[in-house]
Amino acid sequence: MKEEEIFFRLLRTALGTGTAEGLRLTGKEWAGMAELAQKQALGGILMQAIEKLPPDSRPPKPLLLQWIGWTKNIESVNRQLNNEAVAVSLYFKEKGYRSMILKGQGVAQFYPRPLWRMPGDIDIWVDAPRRELARLARSADPKAEMVYHHIDMSGLAAHFPVEVHTTPSWMNSPLTNARLQRMFRQWKDTGFGTETALPDTDGSVRTPTLEMNRIYLLVHIYRHLMTEGIGLKQLMDYYCVMRLEMDATEKKTFTEQVHRLRMERFASAVMHVLGKVFGLERQRMPVAPSEKYGERLLEEIMRAGNFGQYDPRIRHDRLNTEGGRFYERMRRIARFVKDYPDEACWSPYFKLWHFFWRLRHNNGRP
Repeated sequence: MKEEEIFFRLLRTALGTGTAEGLRLTGKEWAGMAELAQKQALGGILMQAIEKLPPDSRPPKPLLLQWIGWTKNIESVNRQLNNEAVAVSLYFKEKGYRSMILKGQGVAQFYPRPLWRMPGDIDIWVDAPRRELARLARSADPKAEMVYHHIDMSGLAAHFPVEVHTTPSWMNSPLTNARLQRMFRQWKDTGFGTETALPDTDGSVRTPTLEMNRIYLLVHIYRHLMTEGIGLKQLMDYYCVMRLEMDATEKKTFTEQVHRLRMERFASAVMHVLGKVFGLERQRMPVAPSEKYGERLLEEIMRAGNFGQYDPRIRHDRLNTEGGRFYERMRRIARFVKDYPDEACWSPYFKLWHFFWRLRHNNGRP
């Protein structure tokens, strides 16, 4: 059995959609699983599979103890991050603004073991004018840089970066971006998410509704595929949302939204990955999976790793300059012109427009 197939089988075991019965791995094979888990930021998830294995099928003791240590660290960081996410939300509430935690600690609550999801930073969507958020950010850090969808705010959280979103995401095509921003405005105007309690905290945060997450997380995956790369962690986030029950009306709404955003082909590729890797049942897929596009997507995911950090095709030394980053992004996006021409072909135009947008909004700094 190939290394990746074993890895997928262990993931399905962790999620309860498959079994590792009879699976016996050598020490070398377990070391390969650990490496893949680190590359895809799924170490805590694989620990759930290890727990289900009989003692004689688990990793060698030194590696097992190391793995337990990784998982305990993930748990500890998540507890700290939950508390700081609540504190950041409270900060904006006291300023009179509604806010919503995107991805991260919100989507973790859909996981079988929320504290074992690999933590990241804090992404928060704040219902406030962009200029006001810019003033807030620059009162703490005069050099705070704004991009189209967020601005970095230092000092809000003690231990984690905070991205304050003026909109959750974007698309390169002006037409589909306008449609996406309209959807975000509708979700903002109809309740602005739901109240969600976070483990080991005394408070709660607002998080996206399931309807919003089904589209927003799909766009997030699409966005990172086009820019720097995407890993299985983000696909697992999406699996944990899509495995939840959808009625006929919700499925119809989802397919209509995907159609308006011209993402049918990408959605079908993602469904194939969710089925093959995580065991999502066909009846839970609102669009039919595509093996052709799904296998191409999965190859990219497994090669590039979490957010493209392990992609051997990227010249990381070029990412230190604006021109180098543009060149690497264009090289990357050229691979997707055939499969996703609408979004890929608009990318250079968006990048050029965004360069001048940043000059205007960052006091002449791109």
